[in-house]
Amino acid sequence: MGKTLESGRTWCTPWLLLLVVQGSLPAEGALGQATEVDSPVSRGLAAEARQFDFWVGTWDVNLRVRQEDGSWADQHRAVAHVYPILMGKAILELWSEDRVDGIKGFSVRSYDPRRGEWDLWLNWPGPNRSGTSTLSGGFRHARGEFFVESPTPDGGSLLARYSFSDIGPDRLRWDDAYSRDGGATWSHNWIMEFSRLGGRPEWAAEGAALPTVHDGERCDAPQYRAYDFLAGSHVGEVEAGGQGAVTITGHRILDGCAVITFAGASGDPASAWGFSHLTWSTALEQYELLTLTFQPATPVRRFVTTDPEELVFYEEPTAGAPARTSADVDRFRIEALEGGGFLWVHETPSGDGWRPVWKGRLGGS
Repeated sequence: MGKTLESGRTWCTPWLLLLVVQGSLPAEGALGQATEVDSPVSRGLAAEARQFDFWVGTWDVNLRVRQEDGSWADQHRAVAHVYPILMGKAILELWSEDRVDGIKGFSVRSYDPRRGEWDLWLNWPGPNRSGTSTLSGGFRHARGEFFVESPTPDGGSLLARYSFSDIGPDRLRWDDAYSRDGGATWSHNWIMEFSRLGGRPEWAAEGAALPTVHDGERCDAPQYRAYDFLAGSHVGEVEAGGQGAVTITGHRILDGCAVITFAGASGDPASAWGFSHLTWSTALEQYELLTLTFQPATPVRRFVTTDPEELVFYEEPTAGAPARTSADVDRFRIEALEGGGFLWVHETPSGDGWRPVWKGRLGGS
């Protein structure tokens, strides 16, 4: 059940944004319930791409953990903030216990109409331990199921399943399950019971910490500071792949373990046309850059690099794969400039060199 992401080599430009977005639209929830998402919505999205709208909101989460004797205990309490981003194209989750050493979590999920599946990308870090994982799946008969299969050290395989069920306007259930026999039998570790606290959460004011951030020192190794310069609001100009002004806004998340960015006319997450998640993968010893644009048919794309001195990321769509440096794949280049600015460049191979698909020059905060 592994997956390969196809490479869509397009990037939204500000003038195209005006052609696609026509204001806020009501959406249909995963169960056919009317779900109002008070955000800009692209008219090009398929109905299936709105199936996670029911989850948008602020949620109290009761986390039940399976004990060694097989019983279940209410062990953790958290708040989940779930935002619509990229004009309804994707759903962003920030999950956090209200304590410095509590569990922190991030996910972004979007629908790929070419494969007819949802892709879920997650990062749930520990102290100086970070990295992304991914699952794919969909909704059937009022239940969402998402899978990934991974090899085990003994030569076997582990099948993981994340499920959403019991979905109502103000509640839902999430649980995990694992199988070592191809799905014949399953074991469970966690159950999350979500109870709604409010509607679409407000985005933090500029300079304020996002949910999942306390002292910012969960990941304090030098590798995690290599991209701190992306935090803040950066205004600049598009130099290739479009024209006009652009704003890239970066936010530290996961208590210092990752940075997310939004690119658009204002850097606002709901109306942005570009999103990214950047972290140092401890297990793979490489930087991982996830990117997603608002266009309906584009999937999440994964770029990696092992060089902390030069953030040049080469596309490697399979999570857990090593970095490549050959010229047969696209790359991203994030280059810090003197004075606090930086270049943000998506490039594709062209002859013996590289051709910019999109390039922006951003100033300091």
